[in-house]
Amino acid sequence: MRGAVITFVDITARRQAAQDLQQANASLARANDELELRVGARTRELSAALGQLRELAAYSETIREEERTRIAREVHDELGSLLVALKMDVNWMDKRLAEQQRRSSLEAQSMRDRLRGKCQSMSRQIENAVVNVGRIITDLRPSILDHQGLWAALEWQAHEFAQSAELSLEWSMVGTEHIELPENLAMSVFRIFQEMLSNVARHARATNILVTVEVSDNALNLQVGDNGCGASAEAFDAATAYGVMGMRERARHHGGCLSISSQIGQGSLFQLRIPLRHAYCGRST
Repeated sequence: MRGAVITFVDITARRQAAQDLQQANASLARANDELELRVGARTRELSAALGQLRELAAYSETIREEERTRIAREVHDELGSLLVALKMDVNWMDKRLAEQQRRSSLEAQSMRDRLRGKCQSMSRQIENAVVNVGRIITDLRPSILDHQGLWAALEWQAHEFAQSAELSLEWSMVGTEHIELPENLAMSVFRIFQEMLSNVARHARATNILVTVEVSDNALNLQVGDNGCGASAEAFDAATAYGVMGMRERARHHGGCLSISSQIGQGSLFQLRIPLRHAYCGRST
């Protein structure tokens, strides 16, 4: 007799496991591809951000160098010429005084009158030098910021700008009583405010500006609006908008943000908001 033995092996579970493994590998491959895409995109974003930071740093250095050049020119042209004039006047007086004993009484009296007039002229020159030094120091760091604080400095800067630019000013300040900010934050806010006004002067062609300073809900809100020509959003987000980039970097450094709304022909509105944590805000007694 011949016979046969037939054996059946159930491989359903094995095939299912193989299919599951294949699907898992496919999912892993897709996830890996998505991760690579995200990493690539993030790398490009970081590279672009790094490039912007480098450009901003270069722009800031250019501005600082231009400011140094301007100050050096003012010191040389104005203070230097005043000091030279004073030195010449002193030498002239020294010679005239040495000759005084050889003069007759009438000539001596006449020379004393001339010397008195020369002293008065020198006094006016010294006053001009003091004014020039004060202006240069104010450009570097307004003394009002140290002596009277940020709020007085903002108000002074707003009125000074409006007067020099021949603009009408609407000024409002609310909730700043007895609020004192630390020096680094106060200086950042003041520089951002100066850049806002500078933007109005350079681009807006406005006749009126509105400045609002408010402290509420443990936050500082500073707004500068104008009735100028306005601009598109792309203009403020452009890679070459270094002034805007600098303001935003200063705001982010203190946990704040800067927003800009503008329409062509309808002016612009700059809004700075910085949270004032307890460590950032002190109340005088």
